[in-house]
Amino acid sequence: MASDSHGQADETASSSEPRKPFQKTEEEDYGYYFYPQRSGSEEVNSFWKTLWGNPKAATFQCEANVIWCVNNNPMVKLMMRALKSHGCEVNLRRHISCEPCLEKVNGGFDPTTNQVVICQNNVGKRSTCCNILAHEFIHAFDSCRAKANFEDLYHLACTEIRAANIMHCSFLAAFASGDASPFHVKQRHAQCVRNKALQSVLMVRNVDKEKAMEIVDSVFEKCYNDMEPVGRRPRKGSRDPERALLEGLFYGYT
Repeated sequence: MASDSHGQADETASSSEPRKPFQKTEEEDYGYYFYPQRSGSEEVNSFWKTLWGNPKAATFQCEANVIWCVNNNPMVKLMMRALKSHGCEVNLRRHISCEPCLEKVNGGFDPTTNQVVICQNNVGKRSTCCNILAHEFIHAFDSCRAKANFEDLYHLACTEIRAANIMHCSFLAAFASGDASPFHVKQRHAQCVRNKALQSVLMVRNVDKEKAMEIVDSVFEKCYNDMEPVGRRPRKGSRDPERALLEGLFYGYT
């Protein structure tokens, strides 16, 4: 499972049969530990499930934030249009789920159910919800377009590199996390992306840091330079997301 704790893999997926939802091994749980409803002991939630029943405040607020993001956030709108253009149209009731999660994660993408998870207990701000949605939609896009195999560490590293590159490592964000400085901005940005991708891989896979670094480095250049479907690294506080959304019309993202 791809986690937003704190991708597109161009390599072809392996020929092995995909895991069934919630299937786990003793050696690896693929990150489902952080998502109690996806650990096999609880029923998987679906978007608006509680809206028509007896909604809890956190779930209702999360779902309200999702609706706002889908209707107003340019990056979320662009990702949804790109998914649709590749035959993977997003159905809110089916593909987005607000759920309680453990403290270390804000969201995730579950490839076994093809759902984006928003951690309702950890994501309160609407802006944060939009960022998480766009980030996880990048993983969904990589699954749709490149048939990324999220059990393959190289594929996972690639999609985490892409998500960090497009959604998280703006100069201001990188500066705040200590990964940037006024000097050597390009190199610092790449290091921010590398660090965040490494952190994400370590969070959801039972692999030592040295091996994870080797995997991230082996796919970094190719995946760092792949910025589909956005086509740019949006700068924080700029109009880059709006420009990317407009430009998407020329590539069939309608």
